[in-house]
Amino acid sequence: MQSSSRLIYFLSALALTCEALLLIIDIALFYAQQALMLSSEPYILKDVLATVAFGALYIIIRNRIKHSAAPDSQIWIEPVNAFWQGFVSLGLLALAMVLTNWVAPKSNYDIMPSTEVLRAQSLQAVFKTHLVTIFLGAVLLAALVLLERLILFRRTKNTQSNFLAMVALLLVKAMAELGNLPGESNDGFMTVIVSLLAAVMMLVNAFRLSWVLPLSRDDKIRALFLVLGMVGELAVLGLSDTSEHLEAYSSVVGNFLISVSGFLTLYLLTTFFSLLAYLPTSEALERKTSEVRNLYAMSRFAAEVFDEEKIYSSLVGYACGVAGKSACGWFDIYQPFDSKAVDADTAGRLPNLQWKTSKGFFKTVVRQNISEKNLHEFAEKASFIWEEMLRNPRQIRVDDVATDKRIVKEKAPLKLWTRRLRRRRSAEEEKIVSTLSVPLISRANLIGVLTVAKDVEYGFIKDDIELITTFADQAAIAVQNSRLIREVIDKERMQQELAVAQKIQLRLLPSAPLAVQGYEMDSVSYPAFEVGGDFYDYMLLEQRNSHASKFGVMIADVSGKGTSAAFYMAELKGIFQSLCRLYPNSPAELLKHANETLSRSLDRKSFVSALYAIFDTERHTMRISNAGHCPMVHLKENGAEIVRLQGLALGLDRGQTFNKVICEVERALQPGDVVVFYTDGLIEAVNANDEQFGFERLLQVLSQMRQQSATEIKKALFEAVNAFAGEQGSIRDDLTILVVKRCATGT
Repeated sequence: MQSSSRLIYFLSALALTCEALLLIIDIALFYAQQALMLSSEPYILKDVLATVAFGALYIIIRNRIKHSAAPDSQIWIEPVNAFWQGFVSLGLLALAMVLTNWVAPKSNYDIMPSTEVLRAQSLQAVFKTHLVTIFLGAVLLAALVLLERLILFRRTKNTQSNFLAMVALLLVKAMAELGNLPGESNDGFMTVIVSLLAAVMMLVNAFRLSWVLPLSRDDKIRALFLVLGMVGELAVLGLSDTSEHLEAYSSVVGNFLISVSGFLTLYLLTTFFSLLAYLPTSEALERKTSEVRNLYAMSRFAAEVFDEEKIYSSLVGYACGVAGKSACGWFDIYQPFDSKAVDADTAGRLPNLQWKTSKGFFKTVVRQNISEKNLHEFAEKASFIWEEMLRNPRQIRVDDVATDKRIVKEKAPLKLWTRRLRRRRSAEEEKIVSTLSVPLISRANLIGVLTVAKDVEYGFIKDDIELITTFADQAAIAVQNSRLIREVIDKERMQQELAVAQKIQLRLLPSAPLAVQGYEMDSVSYPAFEVGGDFYDYMLLEQRNSHASKFGVMIADVSGKGTSAAFYMAELKGIFQSLCRLYPNSPAELLKHANETLSRSLDRKSFVSALYAIFDTERHTMRISNAGHCPMVHLKENGAEIVRLQGLALGLDRGQTFNKVICEVERALQPGDVVVFYTDGLIEAVNANDEQFGFERLLQVLSQMRQQSATEIKKALFEAVNAFAGEQGSIRDDLTILVVKRCATGT
């Protein structure tokens, strides 16, 4: 420490000595200029002395800033405080420049016509030059130190190298001016290259603004105005011929300080726009930071406890522990009139303490170190706490129950103090003297109110309030997690119930294809949810000589998903089995009567699309009718054909329009012909690019499959859809495929 102080004293003496010599040389040069006796040798000496003086000044300023910083501070000074000090310093310098130009108008420089060298108008200009350079140079050097700390905040691998490279380039650029007369400039090729490189590095370093994000919203606003003010002050200094004084003091130091001033202006401008960009999100960032801090403080509490009753009990225990041994506390859960906040099992074990409000009631579920009697007495006096919590949930502190105007009716100070003294002389111990009430809020809903009480006035300081509030916040998270877990359990229970419903639904579908001589059949159904809405069935209609002469095939899609679709599916199966034998020759008649029945039972938002076909194994024909379902595909020898028929879905119309639209078509089946029925889940399957499988791909897959068996066709089509959807796509609806093929050897 002593060696550091000796170094500072030595550097201070060195800087003062160099400055004194510089002032003597400048006074001599002033008179030499008057006598037109100019030589470059004194200017080389001036640049050397000025460089030594400002080098020493930089070390002194850097050491001073570093030792005044907090031990754990990376920036050495808070950015807002640094901007404030810079704003004041630059403001005073700008004001001084304006005043001196007004009071002493001949304290500036003229340009000599023959040499374009700066010449002082008077001896006042020499003294002004030294004062301006010393004070402005000190401010700029301090700014350079602080800019370095800001740039290196949360540094990356190359951050420090980039900053040092910029400073080195500025020094090389300044040293190129060594020995130049005031006003002269070195415009050589290498100087231009160095200047360009320095400008590039300035831009690179000007965008190192990692320190802006952690600032609070108020600090961002203050910094915004201070930065804007500093830019304006630098502009005023620039308009006040400050650069001429810097060049007249020393070509090397002046050039370097002018470059630092330019970098400072550039950094301030990028800071200004960065603050503008971050300002709208400051409140959200602060809120998230606070949540993370609270979560860290009470993470174990929120993670280990999931039973609500234990959460409330632990919360009161932690809060009373923070408040002190003599503290008491309780937790009131809020229950609106139209909802149930506590389950029946928990409510049966809770004490019967309720505080009714305008919107609901609060029920004390946990209390510690306080009797029911004391709690009732306090609640009767302080009912405003619960009403206020409903209107505006926030911390409510009562510093003295005996004198608080929200509790006590008397407003005269003497009476309030008399009440307090009477309470202190009372032999009965007073448990509730000062209180703190904190709400528990989850998803913008009030869960309840935690109240902690002490037996002394003004018992809660800032640290107590912050810690108890943190406990309450974490307890709210734990309660929310507990309720989410309960929801997950309920959801799992429902999943199990849906699984049972799925098994029941699967029993509604045929367990095996219908065995018909000369024909092959196979099918697959894949529900999008546990309980889907697709339905298909086979039905033997007529039989001759122990062989099926007619059989029917139906495929349908019930709107909606889940249990409601399953119920309609069961109803449709019953209708189909009842009507198919009554109308063995006309699928249209069956659908008309099915529509008449379903339209009376379906709700307005539900409907059923269906396609029904009757196959005649003796004539080898099929008669089909379509009630708003996907068109079937007839795979013949000359290719695949989509068979489109008119028809409304079942349940949309009670009969008049439906009966007019529905039609019936008969088609012949040649040996090897294939008929494919399906639901919209097949053609509406999408891939990663959100492209649908569609009719074109359906025909492409089927066009080469006529020689395959019904099972192979079903399998190939199902695999093609799944391959098309892939891992990134999806089959968004129930998928059902039913294939009927007339065997090639059938007669």
